[in-house]
Amino acid sequence: MNKEELIKELSNYLFDKQQAKIAVDRTLEIIKENLQKGEKVVLSNFGTFKIRQSAPLVLKNPKGQIVEVPSKKRVKFKPSENILK
Repeated sequence: MNKEELIKELSNYLFDKQQAKIAVDRTLEIIKENLQKGEKVVLSNFGTFKIRQSAPLVLKNPKGQIVEVPSKKRVKFKPSENILK
């Protein structure tokens, strides 16, 4: 399911398509804003989003050259235990 399909599905139950699009866009924006502030976002019975700092890595590319991959922030998602039940 992509974003457009989510909007269409939501519009079948609660809103017209334009209001559903606004609701989905704003929900995603709120999640993004809170993650940027360093806060975790917990959605009960779905999962938790939080920011994790990855460790820097030293790797070899296919040509055998050493490549340094710097540390950076990543979003981690941990699904709820009952998300697939």
